[in-house]
Amino acid sequence: MLGRIALIAALTAAPAFAQTKGGIDWNRRVLVGHGQGAPDLNAPSVAVARLGAERAARLDAYRNALELLKGLEVQSGGSVASLLQNDATLTTRVEGSLKGVKPVKTHYYSDGGVSLDIEVPLDELPAELARAIRVPAGMTPLAGAGAGAAGTPAQIPPAQVQGDMLVQVAQGEAAVLDNDRPAARQKAIDDALRRAVEMAAGTRVSATTETKDFQLKMDQVLTHAQGFVRRYEIVREGMDGAVVQVAVRAFIGTAELDKDLEAMGLLMARKGMPRTMVLIAEQNIGMAAPRAVWMRGESALVSADLRIAETTVLDALKNGGFGQLIDPEIAAEKTVQVGGIASEITAAQARKLKSLTGAEVILFGQAIATVRGEMPDLGPGWLSCTATITGRAVNTDNGDILSTAEATQSAAQLDDVSCGKEAIKKASRAFGQEMIKKIAARWSKDVSSGNDIHVTVRKVPSFRTASDFRAALSQRVRGVRNVSQRSFASGTQELDVTLQGSTEEFAQEVEAKKLGKFSVRVIGLTANTVDLELGQ
Repeated sequence: MLGRIALIAALTAAPAFAQTKGGIDWNRRVLVGHGQGAPDLNAPSVAVARLGAERAARLDAYRNALELLKGLEVQSGGSVASLLQNDATLTTRVEGSLKGVKPVKTHYYSDGGVSLDIEVPLDELPAELARAIRVPAGMTPLAGAGAGAAGTPAQIPPAQVQGDMLVQVAQGEAAVLDNDRPAARQKAIDDALRRAVEMAAGTRVSATTETKDFQLKMDQVLTHAQGFVRRYEIVREGMDGAVVQVAVRAFIGTAELDKDLEAMGLLMARKGMPRTMVLIAEQNIGMAAPRAVWMRGESALVSADLRIAETTVLDALKNGGFGQLIDPEIAAEKTVQVGGIASEITAAQARKLKSLTGAEVILFGQAIATVRGEMPDLGPGWLSCTATITGRAVNTDNGDILSTAEATQSAAQLDDVSCGKEAIKKASRAFGQEMIKKIAARWSKDVSSGNDIHVTVRKVPSFRTASDFRAALSQRVRGVRNVSQRSFASGTQELDVTLQGSTEEFAQEVEAKKLGKFSVRVIGLTANTVDLELGQ
């Protein structure tokens, strides 16, 4: 309490932040972005508050620098903003260049707040942008060739190309809490890798790292945009007071994640090897409605070969790195036991299926084939048909939709049933590939940016206790990115937690670690929910 009062007092006594966003210094040929960040009054230490403020100030300076850059005029008329709007690749390169600039003129206030400037050498902007910018009369045109102006601050080396990878050096920081240096080191590595990919590829990334006594066991960095880090090396590490600083050399791949089976395997492992079940109803040509062996127990009405879509999608998932697939016969048998499932599946039915099969993800959909007409160009009797398959993947514990997809394919055969089968097979293959891509992107986002889980906390005596516990989760548990309170009533607190890592790891750490004044017991756990109880 005294620390919080002192922090508030320091905040009220701190000088006001400068209001300028920065500007263009044509004499020094630099773009200056000004940023400011205020400390978190609920931070558990001055080091944590200062790091948070510094990151906020750096982000503010970057945004302001980008805004100033977009406002510059170009030779052909208009502004840089319009030029970037029509060129996503150039935008990515510009954003990476700005994020790679080191801060200058950093000022630390007594309350932990920070103001800083970044300086972007105009001559080091991408050549096509530098050539397009209109400079004031009497000024030399921008070089655009990577030659920095004299007197500009030292910059982090730009990314280098090695085969199909980009290699980027970056530094990350994290404050030590409760003498837990390994946790701080992991967060510093995460911070460095995020910066590396932002600088090299203009995208967001985060480390998936498991450590034991400072010894790395597994490292894989995943992203949901333009690339992922295949591996990294620790360049140097050290302490600055209570802050761990780690510099990494990141080797950033540019291939699509769903086409890299090694990366998919590590992603699946980091998500706890989710078990997946496929339920797809089919309507081939001549049928009145989609049917499946698991629909309302009417398996006798469905022929044995009406499993084309399910079989094809299962094969696509298996070939795409999904290692834990529920056998289709078991899936059908257990779904019949649940009963009442037709064209939709409810959250309650999904939870029941999880209890019967262990499936954590259900891919649910339907495939419909229709005749388009005869194709005389192919010969007498040839028919053209089309199949469309739609579906969604859902989490079984909370009904959350992971992804949705739709695919349509055509085929030609001499009889309508064979034509419908071929079209369904082709559509299912395309549907499976699209689902793999979207689920991988979602899980990659969960691992890199944070997985949203629901936390219920019981035996919370007061709203003040609820607020203090929310702050303790946010600051003292590794992997927690954000905590939002959904409700508090009758001693029960409902929280939405954005988490990097698995729910099980979160539960283990919450129960094992003393969270300030709180002792916690885990009384329930699923892949996306945790039930906690506060001790006395």
